[in-house]
Amino acid sequence: MAEDPYAAIADIYEFSYEDFTEDIDFYENLARSVDGPVLELGVGSGRAAIPLAEAGYEVVGIDTSASMLEQARRRLQTAKLKKGSLEVVEADMRGFDLGRRFSLVFVAANTFQHLLTTRDQLACLACAAKHMAPGGIFALSVRSPATVSWEDDGVPAPLLLDWTRIDPATGDQIMKFVAAHSDKARMVRQMTYVYDRVKRDGTVRRSVFVTELRHSTQAELTLLLQQVGLRVTHVYGDYDLSPVGMGDNIIVVARAEATR
Repeated sequence: MAEDPYAAIADIYEFSYEDFTEDIDFYENLARSVDGPVLELGVGSGRAAIPLAEAGYEVVGIDTSASMLEQARRRLQTAKLKKGSLEVVEADMRGFDLGRRFSLVFVAANTFQHLLTTRDQLACLACAAKHMAPGGIFALSVRSPATVSWEDDGVPAPLLLDWTRIDPATGDQIMKFVAAHSDKARMVRQMTYVYDRVKRDGTVRRSVFVTELRHSTQAELTLLLQQVGLRVTHVYGDYDLSPVGMGDNIIVVARAEATR
């Protein structure tokens, strides 16, 4: 079995991103506009899926990380959910078969950017399209390449302090450091995240997570979706529905054919 790169930071991930909730209403509004179950690709610890299930939607989430899914299952134990309203499954979004269709399929919070080749991107979108009900909605959010300074291509990246916080569960001080390295030819940014957990006795536990994120343009995303039979209906620059270029993101909404 492939190594789980999130194992080193699974206990910090939810704490690190718990204050990012600005996309929840966006996905809930999409779910409200269709009639049927919801599928999230790259569900992680359930940051987006659990609020949707709490709002009354039937949700399935897939992820390749067993450690992140374990975090999601722990959160489910305290969530106010009806039985069966959220199911998490260990599966690869490039190749999965759940044997059912969904009215909304979405990929949140730059997760699609972990697919580093066009082949992998198309494989993911083809699987998503196969699992969509007639007239269903697909949505994804990625970081706009316009937000990146590509001038540091090939230049060693400094490790910079991003934030310092206190973990309310333990009282530990957690310091997050980030370094970014650009590969302009591939439109990829290599991201190094370093988390130092400083305990009250002064001991430090360091966790390091290194990943690559591929950036895509609006035109590229539209073409990829067209190739799997999904028609782009809306493109936004942020979750407040502002135009592309007015926010930091590219948020694409597409529709499946009404008859499939």
